[in-house]
Amino acid sequence: MPEIKVRNWNNDEVRTLELDPEVFDYPLKRHLIWEAVEAYRAAARAGTHKIKNRSEVSGGTRKLWKQKHTGRARMGDNRSPLWRHGGTVHGPQPRSYAWALPKRKRRNALRSALAQKLRDGEIVCIDAFGLDSHKTRELERAVAGPLGIAGKTLIVPEDAERNLDLAARNNPRFKVVRALGLSIVDVLQHDTLLISERALRRLTEVLAR
Repeated sequence: MPEIKVRNWNNDEVRTLELDPEVFDYPLKRHLIWEAVEAYRAAARAGTHKIKNRSEVSGGTRKLWKQKHTGRARMGDNRSPLWRHGGTVHGPQPRSYAWALPKRKRRNALRSALAQKLRDGEIVCIDAFGLDSHKTRELERAVAGPLGIAGKTLIVPEDAERNLDLAARNNPRFKVVRALGLSIVDVLQHDTLLISERALRRLTEVLAR
């Protein structure tokens, strides 16, 4: 059964927490993770691109010259796609790029990513955050000092913690995400996952369903 050591801010081992093997023994499935990331990114696209067709560009509907006997090609109005500043044919229109990824696939992709993080030793579990200060430098000292965490760090409390949110928001290497708001992209984009014991239990409970 997979286990993780629960530590405090001084990096002292408080206890050992046994983890659900359904979540943290899940095999690495690269294609499944790729699918989940592509679905996440597709849903995040704005899809607000827009061109003007011939009914929307400036111009008139008057026929420019008579049909015959001018020596020139027949032509309708000056909003034709053949003309400069005319309408565009078959150009992009606003649309949604989102596509549905089954809930089970999303959950299994997150299981796979978290299980690999645990195997690589990139998950640090802390008994509780409970910061006394909202200052960024205090959080930096605690994370980089006793805990020895370097690089981009994803901080996962169970619920909102004001001091933690304020301390982390001014440092680009920190990101705070609630346990139930964790996404596959957040996990992959950060080197280390710093999670509280309660958040880890809650996340495991949801992913094991």
